[in-house]
Amino acid sequence: MIKAIILDAYRTVFSTGTGSVDMMTEILRLNGREDLDPAAVYSRFKKLHREHTDEMNTAVSADPCAFLSEAEVFEKDLASVYSEYGLSRDPSADIAVMLSIQGTRVAYPDSRAAIEDMRKLVMVVIGSTTDTAPLLKDLARAGIETDGIFTSESLRLYKPARGFYEAILDALGISPSEALFAGDSPRDDVDGPAAAGLTTCLVDRKAQGAGSSRPDFAVSSLAELAGILRTLV
Repeated sequence: MIKAIILDAYRTVFSTGTGSVDMMTEILRLNGREDLDPAAVYSRFKKLHREHTDEMNTAVSADPCAFLSEAEVFEKDLASVYSEYGLSRDPSADIAVMLSIQGTRVAYPDSRAAIEDMRKLVMVVIGSTTDTAPLLKDLARAGIETDGIFTSESLRLYKPARGFYEAILDALGISPSEALFAGDSPRDDVDGPAAAGLTTCLVDRKAQGAGSSRPDFAVSSLAELAGILRTLV
């Protein structure tokens, strides 16, 4: 029986819109490199971010003091992008442009009501790769209340490290079979929690599919997930 839903935050509860690409457009403008495709450069930034957070998980397993917040990892990502593309400005100064969109995300129209419905049945918490402060701002602005918030910053681990999911279960005092993890990323929100024994749900708002991942459920909205939950409690 499911006792808790663990929700990813961004692209699951909150829309990220075009903000990240818009910020990369501004960074390229500041560098006088409007010839570069901001979407392609941001895609490279995201790939580097994935590589750097995976490296961070490995480093933290040997030395917990090696942890870097996501804002600090973002600066490392941007420095790598500047080096690869030969951008001239100081990335440690320009990272402020990238970070300016944090804490400004807008919830999807169904998020608040769906979370309220699910909380009538089970605990609903957030489990997200993000720093804590911007997530709290986004939740407060949307008027969304949950039963707990777990971030990569608070757990000092990034998805899809097994310890990320296990730490949430420990804090909630439940077993893997009593939790359902739901999010938009096949890697982070399906493969990662599944490896830790959790039931999984892909929240596929853009109909991109699960690829090689095998979620227990797939939905197009949190409202649809709320309906499924009623059959699991």
